[in-house]
Formats: sequence, structure tokens, C-alpha cells
Amino acid sequence: MGRNAAAQTGRRRTGRTVVLIHVACAALALMIVASLAVVLDRSVDEADRFGLTAERKLVDGELQHQIDAVVQYQAELSFWNKTYTELGQGTLSDTFIKEEMTDWLWQDFGFNWMIFSDRSAEAFLAVKDGLKVGRQEGTRILRWAGDLLEEADRLYEAGIVADGSGWRVMRPARDSAALEAPVPGIHATDIRLIDGVISIVVVQAVLPENLHIPAFRRDPVFMITIKPFSNLMLRNVEERLGISRLSFTSVRNVAESDIHVTLGNCSDPSCMVAAWAPRRPGSFVRSETLPSVIVIGLIATLVMTFIALRFGAVVSALEASEAENRHQARHDRLTGLINRTGFDQALAAATLRVAERPFSLLCIDLDRFKAVNDTYGHPAGDALLKVLAERFTSTVGDLGIVARLGGDEFAVLLDHGISQESAMQLARALIVDAQTPVPFDGQLLCVGCSVGLASAPKHGVSAREIVPAADRALYRAKANGRNCVRTADDVDATEQNQPDGVAA
Repeated sequence: MGRNAAAQTGRRRTGRTVVLIHVACAALALMIVASLAVVLDRSVDEADRFGLTAERKLVDGELQHQIDAVVQYQAELSFWNKTYTELGQGTLSDTFIKEEMTDWLWQDFGFNWMIFSDRSAEAFLAVKDGLKVGRQEGTRILRWAGDLLEEADRLYEAGIVADGSGWRVMRPARDSAALEAPVPGIHATDIRLIDGVISIVVVQAVLPENLHIPAFRRDPVFMITIKPFSNLMLRNVEERLGISRLSFTSVRNVAESDIHVTLGNCSDPSCMVAAWAPRRPGSFVRSETLPSVIVIGLIATLVMTFIALRFGAVVSALEASEAENRHQARHDRLTGLINRTGFDQALAAATLRVAERPFSLLCIDLDRFKAVNDTYGHPAGDALLKVLAERFTSTVGDLGIVARLGGDEFAVLLDHGISQESAMQLARALIVDAQTPVPFDGQLLCVGCSVGLASAPKHGVSAREIVPAADRALYRAKANGRNCVRTADDVDATEQNQPDGVAA
């Protein structure tokens, strides 16, 4: 009986130990599952937060890029001697309206409203969709942009200084990282609802090219341009940024599953915003990791190994997503070339070592590219850009880098110390590349290109010096018949041969 009692006692102790072991194992499994669940939720939250932050920055940057483009296009007309001279007669001629406004700003860039007004916000000339309309219609539209007109007037007054014979608008300091010439900061811009259509609105005072204002014309005339956001523009933005369902709506109408950025500085609930469906990388993380968590809970002996493997997979996914975002931030989605941001960085690096390693900059604009888009459609234009990007890259080889700055604008940085003559030969080769027809869908797409060349340190040692020099050379090439290359030396020689007071 004693032995039996001892045996029973031992079995009971063993049973309790087994239960304790089972309980401990179950508790450990629960702790592992709970820990993994916390890590998973945090990874999902962080992935979503990172993705949403990146998308907001991309969309906000794209909207600002669209505004900057409209400002640049309008500046070519509002900061022009011909426009300023025409307005000196009190209005614009029908020929000017047709050739410079209808055939250019409307047909090429899609501005549906172009209005001229003084400080009274009363339009004295209005052009809608390429046709001149009554002043009352223009004045009605100005009610939607009255605050911008006041802001532009305030900036104009703050930006002019007396210079003895009249007034002068001060030029802004050049950003060393910018490739475009600065526009005087006297424009007011916004994205807002105009006649039921989300549009970019730009208000700028009309000035002569030298920014000198005679005393008798101190009171400004303002040019107001309105460019609507078309469905095609929205789809192009979606394609470039890799988002979906991009639209403009009020804050109160944004779907719970969507994210948005505010247009302008409006904070009222009725304000219009840009909203889109986020990619939410956290959903990918959750769907990939949750089955592993379940398996880990069922197979306790493999839990630590499995955690290491799966957590590594999560981190790799996040790192890959971040690397892809960094890549997209510096490269053009269509051609694979570096974009303006990447090129600015490369140019800044080149200027830092210019004393030991001279370089050359080629600014390239395609000729007749718009005709290809208008005739064969944007898919043909995209195919043409891809082929030319490959040709340019092959021609430049390891002598430098090729970038697409936007639209039909390219740039080449030759930073291997080649001579200006060699750079000229390379530029001519690029022109041949552009002129060589590109087969597409049974057609031959034909364009050309104009090239402006500037060398450092000969024409400057910083981006603010070398970029304008190459741009001026490019404009000279276009003025000389296109499909040619001109250097900053050609521009300097032309300016020296110009009589005083005559623009080159």
C-alpha cells in the first residue's frame, strides 16, 4: 500500500509537472503570438505612415510643379517687350491676340482664360478658349481671383524701387540648384474652383524684359491666366506618381479610405482638396506576415527561427519600398534617366570640383515634338522620348550623364574634362540622334533638337552662372533655325555686336 501510494503520488506530481509544462508552453506560445502581433501592427502602422507621408509629398510637389510651369509659361508673355509695348497703346491688337495668345498660350498650353486688368479688378480685355469675349465676362471671372489680384498688386508695390528715370523691379537671387532662370517674385498663384472647374490661376504684372518701368507707367497692368486641370492631366499625374483615383473634391466629401492634400492655404471644411486612394504598403506587410504568425503559434519549436526569417522579410520589404521611393524621387519614370532633382545634385557636385575637373553642360530642347503628340497621340510621344533617351545615353556613354528635366527638355553633364570642341562634336551627334526617324506603329516619327553648350570654368564656376549661359546658348540655337548647337561664346559675341539699346 505504501508503494502504491507513493506511485500515485509520483504520478500526480508528474501530471502536475506536465500540466505546468503545458501551461508554460501555452503561455510562451501566447506571449510569442502577442509579441508578434504587436510587432506586426507597429510595422503596418509605420509602413502606412511612411507611405502616406511620401505620397503626400509627391502629390504636393507635383501640384507645385504644375503651378511653377504655368508661371514660367505666362512669364514668357507677361515679361516681354512686345506685350508691354502693345499695352502702352491701351489694349492688345487682334493680331497679337491671335498669334501670341490664341496660337500659343491657348493651343500649346491649354490656358482657357487670359484676362488683362488694372487694380480696379475690371477687365479691359478677356480671351476665352482662344476667342475674345466681352469685358463683363472677364470681370465676372475676376471675382474668383480678386484676392490674388490684390496679392499680386501688393507684391508689385513691394518689389519696385525708384532708379531716377522711373522704377525697376528687382531680380530675385538665383538658386544655385535651379536650372531655370528665376521669375521676379511678383506673381500670385493658387489652385481653385473657377466656374465649376479646378484650375491653376496665375496673376502677374506685365513688365518689359529689362524690368525697367517708366515713371508715366508706374501703375501696373495685370495678366491673369487660368489653366484648368483636365482628366488627362490627372491621369498623367497618377501614372507618374503610381497612385490611383486622383480627384479634386471638398474636405467633407473625401472618402474615409482616401488621403488628401489641401489646395492653397484654405482651411475651411468646404475647401477643395486633391484626394486619392493610397497604396498602403502596410496591407502588403500584413497579408505577407499574418500566415507566418499563425504558423509560429502552432509550431513552437520553430518560433524563433521563423520570427527571424519573417521579420527579416518585413524589414526587407520596407527597405525595398524606401529604396524604390528614393529611386523614383531621382529618376524619370518614363525614360529611366535621372530627373531634375537628380541632375541638380550631380551639377552641384560637379561645381564643387570644377577647379580640378572642368565640365561642360548641354541644354537640349526637342524641335517639333508637340507636332508628334498632336498628330500621333501621347503614346507616340512617350515612345519617341524613350528611344531618344536610349540614343542619347548610348552616344554620351561614360563621358557624362543624361537627364530628362521634363517634357521635351534634356540635359547632359560632361564631367570627364573633355574639350569644348569634343563637347561640340558630341552635341552634333546628339542632334543626329534626334533627327533620325523613330519607327512607331507603322509610322516614322521625325523631330530634331537644339543644343546650348556652356563650359566650366570658362563660362562660370557655379550652377547659377553655368546654367543660364547654357540656356542662353540654347535660345540662340533655336533663334538660328533649330537643329544646331550654339555655345555661350556665340551668345557673348552676338551681344557684343549688338548696338546699344537693342536686344540680342
